[in-house]
Amino acid sequence: MRLRTGNGRHALTDVTIRGIDSETYSQFAAEAKKRGVSIGELTTEAMQSLLASAGVPVYTIGNLDMLTVSRNDLESVEGLVVLKDIDMLEFTDDVDWPIFNQRIKLITDIELLRIPRTLSKFQVLTKSKDVELIQSV
Repeated sequence: MRLRTGNGRHALTDVTIRGIDSETYSQFAAEAKKRGVSIGELTTEAMQSLLASAGVPVYTIGNLDMLTVSRNDLESVEGLVVLKDIDMLEFTDDVDWPIFNQRIKLITDIELLRIPRTLSKFQVLTKSKDVELIQSV
């Protein structure tokens, strides 16, 4: 962990972490190498990112037959949204990647996910799990 000192330099702390999944660690180490940083630096970044989002509220919406989500819906909540267990989930044309990325934490357990052409399937899938069918409309 890095700690700021009065002169702007960082104090470094050596730590031992037990119980990390081997495959996850290997992927993490490969990511650090790809970025040209040490595992410690990437771990610090990950910890800082987690701490920065720790106070953000998360709203879970689900157990629905159908839901249409607009940009206004996403902007109306302060925090992140989890959409789960919805038979048919649709995003309106005014939902673009910046608002989607800022407000959607996870989309999971969806039978049919309909997205506008303002979003790519790959963008949406980075925040999705257990989606049976995805369609661009």
